Amino acid sequence: MIGTELMLKSSGMACRVYMEWKFERLLQKAEAHGFTEEELRNSDHRFALFMRVGRAFEICSEKEVVDYITDAMIGGIQSGDADKRPDLAQMAISALNGVTGTELNLILLMREYGLWGTSDEEILDESGFEGFQTAIHLELGLNDASASAILNGLTHTGLVTPQASGLGNTANIQGNRLTHLARALFQYVDYARRLTS
Repeated sequence: MIGTELMLKSSGMACRVYMEWKFERLLQKAEAHGFTEEELRNSDHRFALFMRVGRAFEICSEKEVVDYITDAMIGGIQSGDADKRPDLAQMAISALNGVTGTELNLILLMREYGLWGTSDEEILDESGFEGFQTAIHLELGLNDASASAILNGLTHTGLVTPQASGLGNTANIQGNRLTHLARALFQYVDYARRLTS
């Protein structure tokens, strides 16, 4: 009984420390953009966004991902979407819930090489695929099968489209594309980073 209580207390302390540095990072970046902690959550919509950031922080351990989530929140507020289009801003933050550094880097490479989904009337642009395929090998150290598995796993985030049906059982990294939600997320991060550059 005493051992269990001690274990619960120590895990509670570890959890607090684990989360503390992430919120400290968020507050530092917010202050650099002229926001106080209160301004980050001074409306129902902003508070909901803040809570989604907290949930996303719970599972991430890499500074790069923490910074990306933080910038997405700040950009969502500064762009006005946190108050005018709260559902979109909240979905963009929630999409990062549980995303690892490797997954984030894979999404960022897709963006770099222009691998966007299209509407029915658009023609799918394949020009960036070769560069993307080379980059996942050289920069991320992934083979096609691993990258395909990660991309298919990322479809649950809403940032990446599922592969088209009928591609068979072979690894095909050409089948996934970035979504409109990914575009909104990138715009929030770009907005925040542009203001501090």
